[in-house]
This record gives sequence, C-alpha cells and structure tokens, in this order.
Amino acid sequence: MRIYIDTSVINGLYAQDLEVKAETKQFFKNTRLLHYKLFASEATIEEIENTPEISKKALLKNAFQECQAEILPMVEEARWLANKYVEAKIIPARYLPDAVHIAIATIYNIPVLASWNFEHMVKIKTKLGINRINRQQGYPTIEISSPKEV
Repeated sequence: MRIYIDTSVINGLYAQDLEVKAETKQFFKNTRLLHYKLFASEATIEEIENTPEISKKALLKNAFQECQAEILPMVEEARWLANKYVEAKIIPARYLPDAVHIAIATIYNIPVLASWNFEHMVKIKTKLGINRINRQQGYPTIEISSPKEV
C-alpha cells in the first residue's frame, strides 16, 4: 500500500497526547512490518524547516529521515488542484497548505493520506468534498484517515 503522510504524522511522534504518540509509533511500526511505501512532499519538508523551535525542528528532521518517505516534488498542477479545494470552501483559504498535501497525494495517485489533522482534513465533510472535486476534475478519489485508522 502507498500512503502519503503529512507533517502532523511526523509531529505525532512528539505529541503531548500519549495516545497520539503511541498510535503514531504503531503506525510507523506497521508500515515497516507490512512493507507499505510512504510518501511525503516538498511541502512537508518546508513545514518542518519552518518549525520555529530549533530543537524540535532537529527532532522532526531526524524522524522524517528515519521514516524513509519518498519525497514528491511540488508541481503547479497540485497548486491548481489545492486552489480548487479552497474555492469550493472544502478547505479554508488560510489552511491552503492542508489542501496542498491532499492535492499532491491526489496528483501522484497515492490512494491514502494519513493525517492527525481532524479540523480540516480527517473528517467526512472534507473527504466527500475532496472526492467530489477530484471526480469532477478527472482525478482519482483518495482516502484521508488518521494513522490509527490506516
């Protein structure tokens, strides 16, 4: 299985919420055991680089390298599709980076996106809206799930 991970999944390894931390560790253990292929993007790297706390940034960079996710390049098509999600009011404009993660996974035909972002991504309304736009634009549908659900 091919899975796109957004930045929240890497952050989950250092979450204050012990359940999220444990579930994230289990997610990475399972992906290794089951030989799932992980993907992330240049957007993920950019978000990690923009982490203001130096020590946390170092932890995130190290964790990101350890998960061995293949880095997908940012393409203009993904920006265009992300803007479609925002225009349709599926993702709020100020959270465009969330839409970009979904668009990148869609463009590269990654069937599952794992995220701990329950506010804008891992929710029924978002999943239905994203997949409606994807079908309208000729893209595949995508499953957006928490690492616990994967």
